[in-house]
Amino acid sequence: MGSITIRKTIASDLPLLSAIETAAHEPYRAIGMADFAEQKLPTLEELEAYHDTGHAWVAAVPKDKEDAGTPIAFVLVYVVNNDGLGWKSVFIHEISVSPEYARRGIGKTLIDHVASWARQSGARALDLATYVNVPWCKPYFERLGFQVADEEELLLNEYSGVRRLIMCEWNDELLGRWRRVAMRRLL
Repeated sequence: MGSITIRKTIASDLPLLSAIETAAHEPYRAIGMADFAEQKLPTLEELEAYHDTGHAWVAAVPKDKEDAGTPIAFVLVYVVNNDGLGWKSVFIHEISVSPEYARRGIGKTLIDHVASWARQSGARALDLATYVNVPWCKPYFERLGFQVADEEELLLNEYSGVRRLIMCEWNDELLGRWRRVAMRRLL
């Protein structure tokens, strides 16, 4: 494997992201979550919204110094203005790594890159929502320094944004079928 570059998405990356996400979701079938694996993926327009706001990055393998590289993983985020005074966090909406590149630290590298960007942007934390009973989800994020936000924490003003997001997921017809938790990593 050549060197991996983390960079903001370019327009030509966007059509490739769905294939990465589809492949990354395939293992969910083996644990009884086929409906999740088959869920509707973000549209090109939705991906363009992340791209246009500068909230999408890829890990890519360039062929040479002039080549931007083919994406092998990506992360989509958005900034959440919580109700706490000046309490801004960055929510990781999606992170997917192509299975052929899994278990090589690429997801961690993407998250660390986003953490650096978030810190420079004045955010105080990274937030995400993940499945409790999927062996490669919650434990993975815990190893990266994320902690589960318990019910009391979710009531605090500085968690108001992630509280709204996780409640939407709990009530979602598809996502709500499996137990999810909000997690936070302070920056």
